[in-house]
Amino acid sequence: MNLQLRPLRFTFLARQPVHFPPGKAANVIRGALGHTLRSSSCTPECPGAATCPFRSDCAYARLFEPTTPGQGPSGLTDWPRPFVLRAAHLDGLTVPPGTNFSLDINLFDLHPHAPLHLIRALSQLADTGLGPGRGSVLLTSVAVLSADSHPSQTLYQANQFLPLTEMETLTLSLLPPVEPFTSLQIKFASPTELKGVPHHPTTIPFAPLFARVRDRLSNLRRLYGDGPLDIDYRQLGDLATSVTCTSTVLHHASVDRFSSRRQTTHSLSGFLGHATYQGNMTPFIPYLQAAFWSGVGKHTVWGNGKIELFVNNT
Repeated sequence: MNLQLRPLRFTFLARQPVHFPPGKAANVIRGALGHTLRSSSCTPECPGAATCPFRSDCAYARLFEPTTPGQGPSGLTDWPRPFVLRAAHLDGLTVPPGTNFSLDINLFDLHPHAPLHLIRALSQLADTGLGPGRGSVLLTSVAVLSADSHPSQTLYQANQFLPLTEMETLTLSLLPPVEPFTSLQIKFASPTELKGVPHHPTTIPFAPLFARVRDRLSNLRRLYGDGPLDIDYRQLGDLATSVTCTSTVLHHASVDRFSSRRQTTHSLSGFLGHATYQGNMTPFIPYLQAAFWSGVGKHTVWGNGKIELFVNNT
């Protein structure tokens, strides 16, 4: 009853001005990461990750286009990508030369080579550049984060990998707390879009919110970790329907991204704000805390669906 991940902080030095358009820092970084990872992993004659005969050993396919080998379960022919970007603090910034900046990647793929693939790909940004102006940046350090989001283990520094006996992981317990909780507030800290909830909601019912959190955590664990959660899904779902949303303060955020590879524009929009809930909240606390790292809903790779939890115990 836990979820494991490796939250990684990548720190860069801007060698040229680097601009992050408003609301699109994560899209800039995801695009650059995908480009460098693909160029370093794939040969020019590759037919594409979906049909590549070597996809099981390809870092790009594993991280950017994961898919079920053969016939997969309903809705999971294309697996959720095993990482989440956290770069909203860079939105709208222009980083001047000689200035450090950082971004986080929450990595759920526990394969020991997965962090190394990300590090090698992002170290190439010194040559390929980052942002609309392709400003050169130097990757100066990479660290694993602890539960309080502070660096706890350095993996890479001064252009070299550091010798490690074992790479740290962050283990999140999904067992309910001992003390009872009857009230909590959830902050939707980045644009959130949930299946079963209107695009412009006036309230956020707890049952569909928790269902999306529970299913995302279980899928990440099943596909990249220790297997599916051994829980009674129906019982938890029934308990969630008894929770009442007592107040909401919400507004809509409109954000689009342009895919240069597919030459199409996609929406990253969603609602922001907070909602307060009353009821037996105890069994749901650890799942909601874990969703801080995983995100919930659509477009979590770009950092959407980030929630923060504030609890009151009886």
